[in-house]
Amino acid sequence: MKHYEKQAWMEYVEERVVPDEMSKMELHLYQCDLCLSHYVTCMEQSASMLPLMETDTQVYVDSILNRTIGTKRAWFRSTMFHYGIAAAATLFLVVSGFFHSLSQEMGAIGASRGMNSTDITIAPTSLQEPPPLSDQLLNKTLTWLDTFQNGHDKGGSRP
Repeated sequence: MKHYEKQAWMEYVEERVVPDEMSKMELHLYQCDLCLSHYVTCMEQSASMLPLMETDTQVYVDSILNRTIGTKRAWFRSTMFHYGIAAAATLFLVVSGFFHSLSQEMGAIGASRGMNSTDITIAPTSLQEPPPLSDQLLNKTLTWLDTFQNGHDKGGSRP
């Protein structure tokens, strides 16, 4: 096994080694305890050569925290605000009858293309999948709303 000298590890720490040799040295660190101790020693020596911070570390950390903790997120970036807008838009479209007129238009387009129920081939019942639960709930809700609307058209829902 080829060992690297302390000088080679110092060059590695200072990033003065070509990338191919650097990757070989990294792989060697996983296998060799002697070279790992040389590497750690070089790291400690290079750390002592780094410039020191002029201010106290705790004061510096506190100043960063004070700047970030004091900031408040804008009200229009709130998740609840976005949900409120979506709910208001949906409610407006339902009340205005947009979805009802859209379904009528789609039915008219299908009729103008000559599509009718006899053109659709129906698979045998053994191959058909049951409709999803969401579709079943939607159909029941729409049926209930239709009965409510029909009762209201006849003069109210009271007997």
